[in-house]
Amino acid sequence: MITIYTLTFNEALMIQFMIDHYRLRFPGCRIVVYDSESTDDTIKIARANNCEVRTFDHHGVFLESRHVDIKNKCWKDSLTDWVLMSDLDELLDINETELKMEEDLGTTIIKSEAYNMVDMEDKFDIPALKYGVRDKGQDKSYLFNKKKIHEINYASGCHSCNPKGTIKYSKKTYKLYHYCYINYDVTVERYRLFRTRPGPGNYYSENPEEIRNLYLDARKLAKKIR
Repeated sequence: MITIYTLTFNEALMIQFMIDHYRLRFPGCRIVVYDSESTDDTIKIARANNCEVRTFDHHGVFLESRHVDIKNKCWKDSLTDWVLMSDLDELLDINETELKMEEDLGTTIIKSEAYNMVDMEDKFDIPALKYGVRDKGQDKSYLFNKKKIHEINYASGCHSCNPKGTIKYSKKTYKLYHYCYINYDVTVERYRLFRTRPGPGNYYSENPEEIRNLYLDARKLAKKIR
């Protein structure tokens, strides 16, 4: 009943976790990966898990506008009523039974509440992360019924949208897990890698000391949410 779309660039560390997350909740789901010239095993892992891979060139430059354009259009070829436009490190916690319940209630867009997941003990065990910090700025309308919603009109980062069609948000909000603090060393390397792709969409300017402070602050505020 659902097609899941995601954009990737060198996401070999997270992609299997993301696939397992949604296949557990939606066993028959179709997953479509839009890959921006990854140089690691992202594509290999995706195909090994029967995901459909579509590649696009970025020519070494990150353009947020191009990503937003893909997110606003890629789901229109879906053969399922429900589509989920998921950033690979932001996973919505809803399952097939819950989505069917929402559909029966006439819901057309699922509301989320986002938490930045935090590695509290430096164990680097992504599935074991239980603590997170509430981040209202990361709440997103990722999951919607394309039979009812004809345009989603995401703005930069998909933090807001201007949907067109029959709009009825779910009364219940579903947790959205943002896996941004999974390991300090990995985060430092990830920021370094993303800084090699210049462009107006480059949001990875923090240095290692600033990243360390982000971790420490997140750990002080984190609460158990899973």
